[in-house]
Amino acid sequence: MIDWIIAQQGMLSVTLTLLIITEHFFTQKLGASLTYKLWLLVPVCLLLNNIPMSIVAIPSNDFSRYVVGITPTLTTRDAAPLFITWGIGVCVITAYILVHHLTTWASIGKRRAVHTNAYYSSKATTPMLFGFIAPKILLPFSFKSTFSSAQQALVLEHENVHRKHYDHLWNTIALTVAILFWFNPLVWFALKSFRINQELACDNAVLKNKTENEKLTYAKALVQCAEHCSNAITLYPTFGEKRTMIKRLNAIKQPTRNSKVFAAGILSIAALVTINTALAKVPPPPAKAETKINEAAPVKHVSPTYPTKAAKNNVEGFVVLSFDITETGATDNIKVVKSAPTGVFDKSAQVALDQWVYKPRIQGGKGVRQTGLLVQLDYKLSDTP
Repeated sequence: MIDWIIAQQGMLSVTLTLLIITEHFFTQKLGASLTYKLWLLVPVCLLLNNIPMSIVAIPSNDFSRYVVGITPTLTTRDAAPLFITWGIGVCVITAYILVHHLTTWASIGKRRAVHTNAYYSSKATTPMLFGFIAPKILLPFSFKSTFSSAQQALVLEHENVHRKHYDHLWNTIALTVAILFWFNPLVWFALKSFRINQELACDNAVLKNKTENEKLTYAKALVQCAEHCSNAITLYPTFGEKRTMIKRLNAIKQPTRNSKVFAAGILSIAALVTINTALAKVPPPPAKAETKINEAAPVKHVSPTYPTKAAKNNVEGFVVLSFDITETGATDNIKVVKSAPTGVFDKSAQVALDQWVYKPRIQGGKGVRQTGLLVQLDYKLSDTP
């Protein structure tokens, strides 16, 4: 698992950096709707970066042979501490999200606040769309006393646009990415930029055909919400989120000036990122016979343990294993091809090979998985191969 997590970081970091820069500097030129849609690059690139290895991996016919003695040197796999640390972070963040979700769910009143799918909640300091699957609009108890009838209609329209855009599902995907890659600071900066683009796109859809007076009413509602908005971190889009307020008010004040040429340039860059991610998984043409590229030799070799029962009974034998080398050099997909005596040394051989580390094969500046490697471990009670 940790190998997979590490293998995503290069592509993910490049994609998130591009999107963060776009949100910070180019939203006004691209338009709120298009900028928000560009975040589709994240799940698309993640999918392309994980095309099944059986389709794109480089096959290898390398065959290695090692002798196993009765005095092995055992070491622990270096990735174990990283996996434990990553797992702790995932559990802590997931637990926080679950507790926040359950406490908010428990605060929802049974009666609808208005004729739409909206309910009062003691946890809602400002109107918000709550839920990941079947979302509800949550309103603070002061909703009707704080806003005029016109403002109430605009606020509810805003929340319903969130639902129409399926923002509850996109937020679920965003939180999933944040949980899996919590250690990457770019993920959290990107989550903030994503939410800003989400709110701007929603405002743009609500105000698209509104009059100047209605836009002013909407802006006043935003300011009123910001005054009552809690500073606590929220998992769901809220109407009066303070972190997005300035940009949202500026977008209402200064209409977007879409630049078709600039939009075409950004879309071209996005297409190049996507194509590069897809082509990175395609193996290059096979090397010439006389050229050796990264010959498969372990840089970390862990000798198997000679089974105690086999040593006492003077049993010798061998195990032939097939395996893959991942993009980071770890072993994967280990299977026993043949062994003699059957089942005596299999487990010992698999446990040891799982801890071997190879120099990864590099093609086009990136690590490429190798498949179909074979290794034979000869279990000998003497030093003669």
